[in-house]
Amino acid sequence: MKQREYIGFESIKQLGSVLNELLSKRIFLVTGKASYSSSGAEKHLSEILGDYEIVRFFNFSSNPKIEDVEKGIELFCQLNPDAVIAIGGGSVIDTAKLVNFFSSNNLNPAVFFKTKKVNIRKPKPIIAIPTTAGAGSEATHFAVLYIDKKKFSVDNEFILPDVAIVDPCLTMSLPKYVTAVTGMDALSQAIESYWSINSNDESKKFARGAIKLIMDNLVIAVNEATSSARLAMAKAAHLAGKAINITRTTAPHAISYPLTAYFGISHGHAVALTLPAILEYNAAVTQEDLQDSRGYEYVKKTISEIASFLGQSNVAGAKEVLIKLMNQIGLQTCLGRLGVSSIEDIETIVSGFNPDRAANNPRRLNKQALRKILRTVQ
Repeated sequence: MKQREYIGFESIKQLGSVLNELLSKRIFLVTGKASYSSSGAEKHLSEILGDYEIVRFFNFSSNPKIEDVEKGIELFCQLNPDAVIAIGGGSVIDTAKLVNFFSSNNLNPAVFFKTKKVNIRKPKPIIAIPTTAGAGSEATHFAVLYIDKKKFSVDNEFILPDVAIVDPCLTMSLPKYVTAVTGMDALSQAIESYWSINSNDESKKFARGAIKLIMDNLVIAVNEATSSARLAMAKAAHLAGKAINITRTTAPHAISYPLTAYFGISHGHAVALTLPAILEYNAAVTQEDLQDSRGYEYVKKTISEIASFLGQSNVAGAKEVLIKLMNQIGLQTCLGRLGVSSIEDIETIVSGFNPDRAANNPRRLNKQALRKILRTVQ
């Protein structure tokens, strides 16, 4: 499925013409609780959507749960919209994608994950407009939700939004912490995509572009919030989303889900916490724990290339660059200072970790290896 993209300042103005082309009259609008107003999105959309019948859905968790999706489905079905607009961060866009997917196919989410129905029809047209520069959800054909603190993904070509409008004006008012954690999420996605066993020339091109933009602009975006840095980060997040749309994420993301579910650490921060350690871990790949069919030497070369993208000639230097970057943008790098300090806490993460979700990491990661990694980050 081909996506239409509008990227740059004032690209939000394209929304009206897109809706006209879709012949939309009734719109299911999915937004954040506060970000819809604080980002300036409400002002922009009120000028465009005045003549449409709108139902707005915003009463859901920052990490979407199945109960949130079910509430959205009920509202969606009451309206029977012509189109969906998702405007917010990654969780907002994921929620909209899920509600649209399940509603349009008359599916119960809980039943779907048990039966994995395959006869899926295309949902209503969906327009995704990010208000953060991180998740890249506007560029992916999958979405995440939690059931009893366990992460589930819906992966289907029809989940990819029909239109992505990436306007950095909506990120200009982001707080420093949100800018930092979403930026690290995008960086993690790009690095993980590059070393993923599913990578190809196209995904690597997207990932390289994202890494360069982020390394050149994230500190400025957090500490100075210049227009040029915000534009660069918006482009980078979209590129990183396009990269993982091909490859999926790997070990740092797999580890992040129990950190978020059980300890409340925001997603981007949770991912970034283990990224330096996993870079070092993957660099030490052996023939015995290799998961990439392209071979041991290929993985070694790939990790070396990532180090060079970070301006370093070796992995040790690259690891320190990532830790320094987190310090420069005000992010804690130690689990212990984020409330993950006891042996029991480590075991909670290990128990909540699903090794299958790291199956595309270039080096096999089992629970024993994870314990060692967590202790180095603690």
